[in-house]
Amino acid sequence: MASDGAWEIPPLDDAPDIARTAEPRPGETMADARNGVGLVLVGVGLFTVVVTIAIAALGAEGWALFAAVVAGAALLAGTGLLLFERRNRLAQQQRSSYEQQPAAW
Repeated sequence: MASDGAWEIPPLDDAPDIARTAEPRPGETMADARNGVGLVLVGVGLFTVVVTIAIAALGAEGWALFAAVVAGAALLAGTGLLLFERRNRLAQQQRSSYEQQPAAW
């Protein structure tokens, strides 16, 4: 018996193979540290927005402008990192789904 791809045991009851899925299992996304930097930057940006509003309410226009620039930069960088990681992960899943062709029995 020859197969075209890697050697694999055939399924006995035509059940789907749930042990090797490309999708994340429950809890994997929370434990994944890839998004940590982006989430921290978004958090810093949101905190800086609050600080900017407080500084502007006190009347320090120069410091408020500086804090607004820092908040904008942190929010843009954090969002960009999160979007980049999501796009990278989707591309990786598509590549792995193309590579996992079922064996011809």
